[in-house]
Amino acid sequence: MAFYISKVTATGTGKSPAIVTFDKGLNIICGVSDSGKTCILKCIQFAMGVIEKPFEKEQTGYDSVSLDINTPEGTIHLSRIVGKNIVNVVSQINSIDGGDYDVKYKSIGNKNPVLNELWLKLIGIKKLPMIIKNQDFARQRLSWKTLMGLFWLKEQEIENPKSVLLPSSPTQNPYFFASLLYLLTGNEFPDMEEHDKDEISKAKKDAVRQFVNGRISQMSKKREELQKALSAYGDLDVEDEMQKLIDNLSETEAAIAAATEESKDLLGTLLDLKEKEAENQVTYSHFQSLRSQYTADIKRLSFIVDGEVHLHSVDKNKKCPFCDGNMQPAERKSYIKASRAELNRIITQLQGLSESEEDVVSSLNEVREKIDHLERQRSGIDKLIETELTPQSNKLREGIKQYRSYIQLQQESTVLQSVSQEWIVELQKQESDDSDNPKFKPKEHFPVDFNTRIDEIAYSILVDCKYENLNTAHFNMGTFDLEINGYAKEDSHGKGYWAFINTIVGLTFRQYLQEDAVYKPGLFVVDTPLLGLDQGVDDSAPNSMRTALFQYFIDNQSEGQMIVVENTKDLPELDYEESGAKVIEFTQDKYKSKYKESRYGFLHDVYSN
Repeated sequence: MAFYISKVTATGTGKSPAIVTFDKGLNIICGVSDSGKTCILKCIQFAMGVIEKPFEKEQTGYDSVSLDINTPEGTIHLSRIVGKNIVNVVSQINSIDGGDYDVKYKSIGNKNPVLNELWLKLIGIKKLPMIIKNQDFARQRLSWKTLMGLFWLKEQEIENPKSVLLPSSPTQNPYFFASLLYLLTGNEFPDMEEHDKDEISKAKKDAVRQFVNGRISQMSKKREELQKALSAYGDLDVEDEMQKLIDNLSETEAAIAAATEESKDLLGTLLDLKEKEAENQVTYSHFQSLRSQYTADIKRLSFIVDGEVHLHSVDKNKKCPFCDGNMQPAERKSYIKASRAELNRIITQLQGLSESEEDVVSSLNEVREKIDHLERQRSGIDKLIETELTPQSNKLREGIKQYRSYIQLQQESTVLQSVSQEWIVELQKQESDDSDNPKFKPKEHFPVDFNTRIDEIAYSILVDCKYENLNTAHFNMGTFDLEINGYAKEDSHGKGYWAFINTIVGLTFRQYLQEDAVYKPGLFVVDTPLLGLDQGVDDSAPNSMRTALFQYFIDNQSEGQMIVVENTKDLPELDYEESGAKVIEFTQDKYKSKYKESRYGFLHDVYSN
């Protein structure tokens, strides 16, 4: 049956009762140092019969404690006087008798029922089992006090660099594991055979574990570097942004292609025009040569005409220059008429040539104007391609390259995590394939998926609690403690993280027991999960992790009662009461508090307790 603590009360002669009530979900006890926060937990433990005294009655004036328990079947009221080993029980539950209960088992037998069995019945264990306590198969009763180590994290243990779950004495470990095994399976294992221990196998397994953890730590460092590189992109939707760049690049390249094609067309037209220009130039040159020829012919004919005119004006020689005899001068034919006719013809041709030459020059000028226009147009297109479109294309390509680098980094990070998880599986195989042969090994009989489930739950809780640079989480069955990113907590962090990680371990077992155990305690108590802050530790967990831890408390309060003790100054700023949690605050100023239930301290008129 499920149960939860509803009230704890301390009383004394002449003293006002000190009462604190609890809800079945999340309960936070906060306050300044020495205001009685831990005293409440001691009162609960005292009433449960697991400690000798909760406070000094001579100093406080209080001498008894009572505890109220609620279950679906009814209520139980327990009361115990300081210094007595008897607890009086008033029960409304048919399966649990009322009356006096002994706190301890006696060697000669108990006249009264023992309180240990009452608590076991409250979690469904009707018959007291005898648990193997050592390798020699000696047996011992199942102890509520031993089981409490799974769900009750004390202030003096919260900063334990080793496993916060294991008993303080290693000799108690086999009994603890057997007790946990019974809680998980309900099996007492009455028939167990003795086996020899294989030291060589253990050494090999330790070597493999050391190697695998080394590989995981290397991968974790590499993945941390990748995560830092990825963080530069923020929350940007890289694939969407890259698609936009690709679309823009396609448009730009289409514009470049169109401009290039237009430039080619212009070039073809230019070549045609230049060919026409050359033809006109040749024609013009021919006309120039012809003009020169016509001009020379005109000059020659003019010379002939002028010569003829002068010759006709000279007297004819009628005497022989040799003998001075008379001569009959010969008649010379005149070329003037023919020369003039030829001259007129050439002049007419020259006039026609001038008209043709003007046409050629006009055509040549027109062609050259078109060439100039097309060359300017083509130069503008080439400039657009060179100064705008090509740089824009290069910029878009560079942007796409960067986004592809992001995707590659993301893929590398995913691959590293995947490989790390494969190494974790290898660790699990090594730890489950235990060739050591001890006489009794309760961990051999844990559920086959115990390690896997614990790993999954721990990783999920670490994610919810925003653990920084998380890569892997593995629960080492050898140390019975959590290894994060391939490191034990004492190797990877200082005291500031130990309380945080130990709390995660407690929460992991809380969820596992609730989901997979045959018997479910349904209670979780942690005293000062942020203890490292109180002591000014430099490497304390970041604010984001501390806030996320308490948000996890809030989000998972429906899975069973949680009692969390924390210093008010370290308590993250969250709306606890609005979220359904109950906050009990102890303050030096009884009139100044932001929570509904607040007072000076737990025991009235006793501040330091």
